[in-house]
Amino acid sequence: MSRSFQTNHEGTLFSVSAVIAVYNPKPELFRQAVLSVLGQTMPVLELVLVNDGGSDEFKSFLPDDDRIRVFTKPNEGVAATRNFAIKQCRGEYIAFLDQDDYWYPYKLREQSRVISLAGEICMVISPVDIVDNQGVPIIKQNRKRVTNVYFRKIAHPDIRFPLAEGNFIYSSTPLIHRRVFECVGLFDSFTQPHDDWDMYLRIALAGISVYCYRERALSVWRMHDSNESNKVQAMMASKCRVEKKLMKVTDDRRLQAILKTNLLFDYIKRDYVLFKLGRYRKYRFLLRHHLVELFRDRQNYRGEMSVLYQEFSDDFRKTMIKAARRYVVSYFLR
Repeated sequence: MSRSFQTNHEGTLFSVSAVIAVYNPKPELFRQAVLSVLGQTMPVLELVLVNDGGSDEFKSFLPDDDRIRVFTKPNEGVAATRNFAIKQCRGEYIAFLDQDDYWYPYKLREQSRVISLAGEICMVISPVDIVDNQGVPIIKQNRKRVTNVYFRKIAHPDIRFPLAEGNFIYSSTPLIHRRVFECVGLFDSFTQPHDDWDMYLRIALAGISVYCYRERALSVWRMHDSNESNKVQAMMASKCRVEKKLMKVTDDRRLQAILKTNLLFDYIKRDYVLFKLGRYRKYRFLLRHHLVELFRDRQNYRGEMSVLYQEFSDDFRKTMIKAARRYVVSYFLR
């Protein structure tokens, strides 16, 4: 269940452990991330930094602050690094920040105000601003699109459904009670780099309250060439793993319909990789199969989730048009 609140009270004070998984960060961006945690108007209990097998040069960039705790472990990826950090945290709530992103100073204070009960086992999410590698805000249209997606998604009375369509929660925004991880488990490395989406879905499916802050962006996500999201093939493969995994653990037919349909969309996107590699016969064989399945699934989706059908219908139309064009073109290429 999702809940949206206006910040109309002072909020409940509680301890927060901030977590940053570290791997050879850029000095200027990493320092900005660290200072954004230590400069919160609602002070953190600690900042847990876990070096995932990279250079320890980043230690020289750290300010002198006794709230900073540094750990080092072998390289295993961000999911395992976050799991290691969770086990070190001493705060009641845990907030994650990527090493090249940063928080606005009021981030934790504002999020604390939407938690209705002291010590409530919940997750708080909030909007995000997007900047480029130089810290310049991304063009207005893109920022507006990201903001609109967030508000459209949280308007749904049951966050499980819009979240099952795709992840709209940026990894540097959630504030999560530590006992949530006792309920749903830790991050799943098998779903990396979509391990954060997998976690949010498990939280929602477990019936844990998700509070949706509405007033303004509280975090900043930095878009640059090294972002994980630019590794298209790896991202698509991990997204499919999450969808197949969740289809097996939920008995809700509506959720299964969404996950199955989105999985077919993703299969079609992965088929296009074959097109780009010049494997046209294989591309056409798989595309025909996936398009037929998607067309059949369209009717199921319409019946199960009429609230989200319009957005799906637009995606369906665009996917069909693109696939048809590429299918025809493939016959003229060698």
